[in-house]
Amino acid sequence: MSMEESLLNVSGLFAISLVALVTALYQALWPSVIIHSAFALAFLLGAYKKQLPLIPHQGAVGVMLMFLLSLIALVTFRDTLTLILSVVMMASAPYHLSRRQSWLLLIVANLSYIGVLNDASVLPEYAVAWLTLLALQGFAITSSLARQREVETQETLTRQNSELLAARAVMAQQSQAEERLRIAGDLHDTIGHQLTALQLQLEALAHQAPEVLKPQVASSQALARDLLEDIRSIVRRMSEEKRGDLAGAIRQLDKLAPGIEISVVSSLPELDAALAQQLVFCFQEGIHNAIRHGGATRIEISYGDSGFLIRDNGRGLRGKAIQGFGLANIGQRLAPFGGQAKLSDVEGGGCELALQIAGAAA
Repeated sequence: MSMEESLLNVSGLFAISLVALVTALYQALWPSVIIHSAFALAFLLGAYKKQLPLIPHQGAVGVMLMFLLSLIALVTFRDTLTLILSVVMMASAPYHLSRRQSWLLLIVANLSYIGVLNDASVLPEYAVAWLTLLALQGFAITSSLARQREVETQETLTRQNSELLAARAVMAQQSQAEERLRIAGDLHDTIGHQLTALQLQLEALAHQAPEVLKPQVASSQALARDLLEDIRSIVRRMSEEKRGDLAGAIRQLDKLAPGIEISVVSSLPELDAALAQQLVFCFQEGIHNAIRHGGATRIEISYGDSGFLIRDNGRGLRGKAIQGFGLANIGQRLAPFGGQAKLSDVEGGGCELALQIAGAAA
């Protein structure tokens, strides 16, 4: 939870407590305690939906409960002071509802409040207070929406930065592969050709050399043949090297999340460069989601019979199935290679993302 969210929760609870205290002093004690305690619980239900997920759409349910309880408070106490609860509700709404839903809630809520205060003799008395609170509600929504937009922008920048770092790791591998091919070509075109020429010259010398030098010439010929075969073997291996160093690329991904421990706990197979590149992007996506959605601080990557496994020590799914953009994106990257992704809970806490690829091992 960010510092801003924590401050919002503290200020919201303080406002609820203040309204409850004043209402208890000047109205009925126990109705005030019951209604405002229920409102505070509804507020916390939404505030801690990630840390304590209890029900589906927990945040939206919390907002709706706050709306109903604010109506009950207004009916019970007939005091515009209770409408301060609506400001707390409106500040919380954008964190759990869409922008359109938040503004719609403001309209519906205030029409409902007017409906409760439908006495012609009462409305003028409450008009100024109600209009003031309406302005505060609008300010609360606008501030929270601005904060949400800032968070979304930051998340977008973080994702883009992560993708750039993953791309850099992939490009580093490609550069190394291209450098190997260049060196292999140079070896073949220079040393290989020169050794071939030397072998031909030694062949000619063998026919012209006196008997006493022929053993040395033969030895030189054998040495030249061995050297030429070694050069050809090196060139062949370097030219055929089209596999990616996953462990090396994963070490580059450490820069994605400073302070987060990312480790490879088993040996990884050598893969075709194209598949290795896509796996690096999948690892990056899995790491990003484990930190963002699960609050993970430690991530382990391994390879076994179940394929590649990305395990974290986060909050886990808590019984909820998640098929978001990140998981769908991973599936799309693996599909051309006959692969698939599966996310599940880990016993003892955390999540496990399994990347299964047909014939992944070299």
